[in-house]
Amino acid sequence: MAKVIVAIMCMALYTLTMAANAITKDLGSTTMKYQEARSNENYNLDMERIMNECNETFRIEMTYLESLNETGSFSDEADKTPKCFIRCMLENMDIMSSEDGMFNPARAAILFAGDRNGKPMEDIGDLTAICADRREPCKCERAYQFMRCLMSMEIEKYESKK
Repeated sequence: MAKVIVAIMCMALYTLTMAANAITKDLGSTTMKYQEARSNENYNLDMERIMNECNETFRIEMTYLESLNETGSFSDEADKTPKCFIRCMLENMDIMSSEDGMFNPARAAILFAGDRNGKPMEDIGDLTAICADRREPCKCERAYQFMRCLMSMEIEKYESKK
């Protein structure tokens, strides 16, 4: 089961990373252009290593990730382990600071850019900026609420109307 979860997360995050390779426009004055991000040595991520590392520490079932992707939230929001898995992923992707728990919405926008339901998410920079304003004291909860906010907004905007 753990290998299945890692494979699914690898595919999802690989897709997100590949989608970021197609971004060429400026995401706004507070973000860097894709070309600048691509030239940044920190841009290249070893997603398989990150997911394996996070899965070793915070093992979660595939149903949590499916639920987050399909509904915008976990089926069991009382379980802290999947929230900490999300925190681990975001920290290792340099989207969330491990020191102060603050988010880098510009980096999130670059890494999460792409299509949803066949529609380009051209406003992903705006969505990540809105969702990055988090105050939860627990970093695991803060990471989950960031992703919950982002996924819920994506679903509402790109899944509901065709």
